[in-house]
Amino acid sequence: MTTTEDEGGLRHSTLCRRFTEEQIMDSIKRAIQTALPQLDEAKLETLVNELVTKVGVEGPEDLQFIQEDDLKHLLTPIQCRKILHSLKAGPVDTQPSSSLPEPLPVASSSTCPISPISPNSAWVDNFEVPWNKMRPSLRRAVDAGEKPAPEDRRHLIRVTVDAMRDHSLNPTRSECVVVAKAITQKYPNTFLDTNEEGELLGCGYFSVLNQLKTRVEYLNRGNTLSRLRNPKRTQRDDEEGDDDDQPPVATCARRDSYGCVRWQPEDYPEGETSASLEEKKLEMLDIFNREGLKGAERGRVEDLMAITYAKQREYINANPSPSILDVGKEWPFLFSQKFLFSHFTTLTSVELYTRLNEDLNKKGKRLLDFFSSQITRWKKEVRAVLKEALKKDREGTDGLAAMLVMLAYFKEQEDSLFLLADVTTTPADAEAHLSLPITPRIIMLGETILSAQKWMLSIEGRVVIPTAAHLTDFTTALAALFACYYVFNLEYQVEANTTLEFVQRFLVRINPDSTKCTAKEQISRRTGRVVKRKNAYMNPNVISFIREFTEFDWLTD
Repeated sequence: MTTTEDEGGLRHSTLCRRFTEEQIMDSIKRAIQTALPQLDEAKLETLVNELVTKVGVEGPEDLQFIQEDDLKHLLTPIQCRKILHSLKAGPVDTQPSSSLPEPLPVASSSTCPISPISPNSAWVDNFEVPWNKMRPSLRRAVDAGEKPAPEDRRHLIRVTVDAMRDHSLNPTRSECVVVAKAITQKYPNTFLDTNEEGELLGCGYFSVLNQLKTRVEYLNRGNTLSRLRNPKRTQRDDEEGDDDDQPPVATCARRDSYGCVRWQPEDYPEGETSASLEEKKLEMLDIFNREGLKGAERGRVEDLMAITYAKQREYINANPSPSILDVGKEWPFLFSQKFLFSHFTTLTSVELYTRLNEDLNKKGKRLLDFFSSQITRWKKEVRAVLKEALKKDREGTDGLAAMLVMLAYFKEQEDSLFLLADVTTTPADAEAHLSLPITPRIIMLGETILSAQKWMLSIEGRVVIPTAAHLTDFTTALAALFACYYVFNLEYQVEANTTLEFVQRFLVRINPDSTKCTAKEQISRRTGRVVKRKNAYMNPNVISFIREFTEFDWLTD
């Protein structure tokens, strides 16, 4: 075969692979849309990706084998039942609409001789990780059940990807998942993603998966014949686009069921109906109208809030989502520290304040030690914050100081979480003069963020928890901020999503294998323009840092 024929065959092979995978994903999407036509596009994408990469669905015919447990962390119980009922009712039409162009037929091995990718990706089922090429130092680490040196880990990734490319020039993410699982299952103590407490971070194999896929993409840079992704858009492409395109209006985006265990209870408490729970809600509104938030201390209110939990979730989880102002009108006691925290505990089974109170300053001090012991490694922004954080006169604020250092390390601005105001600022002053953003912020009252002694919380441009609401220390203020994302189904704001995910996984230790920020756009730090944002199942920067910190902490213990 001539060179031209070789190139033509390889190009055709790449087209075969791309169209096959796209057809499979589209057919699964259509099957789900048949049952849930109102499901929004972002959630549909997440659901399809999870069914393919985590559950193992390889085509629409496999959907008949899924169970409610595979879906309940992403969908409401009713949505789960609709999908299962639709699949049991009979085969769904997963063919594209007649208005769409016909897809290319799936090529046989005779027409796609170079790395054809079938729906089953058969090669990966028999793939063997080249453990025989493991370095002696890595062999010693796995035998001892210890974390490997970074260079040993990178070497294993390189030789593994080289072996994978003997079968497919550009292994897909789902194929990398299979290999990542094989690596972590064989040597879990060495390669699994875990925190200090030994708990899994997400799926446990995300960092290995991320390294495999990054290496694959690196080797395919500039190689258009084996590329599966669309070419990167340039600034010129954007400028030549439709001038009428405007950035979307900022909203406080909602995200349901992320890491929750009681996102929407299916049944009311025994002996209760919707009508009886509505009466109990009206009783609480009457108490609030007479006593304000002070009524939260009454035992009767505590009983009523506990028994109406399912009703609260129904209201918060409604579609379209209620505004924070409307939630405050219907369920005002949710904005008391006491019931905000208790609702979070019921929702997630995590005692938020207890966990932060035990860990924030203790882990904060160790984080400061980690950064100060390697100060020459860090960029000037991190060193500047660290210098201020380590001053003698700010003892007792290790947790807050560590938060500021982490913001700098993740290249996120302090005002993405904290707003500084004069100590005399009232809620009305803050709403009038601070230009409060839509997404949650802690308002720090003092001369500097580190010296603040009073705190308020704002969401959607309003102060929802004032200084008088028992925010007695920074730990309580941080707990209230974090609880709001879960209790009110809020996504992390893009400008602070890495730091917030770090708090979630490192301090609060909630570790689902997905991310709580699904925004498709963000403001470029370099140009200040709205740009497309690359989404990942989990934040690789967070997983990488926790792994590095845990290894450092273990070595210096």
